[in-house]
Amino acid sequence: MLPAALNALPTAAAVAVLCVAVVAEIVAVPGVLLPGGTMTLLAGALIGAGRPVLAVAVPVIVAVIGGDQLAYVSGAAVVGWWRRRRPGRAAEARPSRRGQAATWLTAAMPSLAGASGMGYRRFAARVFVMRVPWLAAALSAGTLAAHSLAQIGHVAGIAGVVASVVVVAGLLLARHRSVAIRALARRTAALKRRLSSTMM
Repeated sequence: MLPAALNALPTAAAVAVLCVAVVAEIVAVPGVLLPGGTMTLLAGALIGAGRPVLAVAVPVIVAVIGGDQLAYVSGAAVVGWWRRRRPGRAAEARPSRRGQAATWLTAAMPSLAGASGMGYRRFAARVFVMRVPWLAAALSAGTLAAHSLAQIGHVAGIAGVVASVVVVAGLLLARHRSVAIRALARRTAALKRRLSSTMM
């Protein structure tokens, strides 16, 4: 069953509690890929327990997206404050160039994206693309596991591990592919230079 205190609340109050909790989870847990899973699963469990789908899902989705933005801003603010206290380290403020895989991985951790100096538009576009299927999966899993908190915890753990493995594997594959493409381009350029030098 859902936690008794949450299940006893009217839908609007239960959803408000979950929205506050999901924002707190996203902001307070900076090193997790796409944080907020526990509360989103509980929101799905509310739906599975018979609460109206839209009355639960829409506010929670808005809270997750808002939590991502707040985490990004707070990460940037903390690093900005730290750099103002350490003016001698201002040279370190400029972010280094990253590959596409690293950019996506950073965007999946909103607080770290803000702290690393990632541009807001790049962050917002990437985190939105990742959040849409993540939200659908988390709400659906919570709905299916609505009758058992143990199942929700188990699903949360498995879903978190699977999502992390899939994201990291995808990013490593993308990085390996881009490295292979660059190596092929270098070999092709070297071959062209050799051919042109032999033809002269």
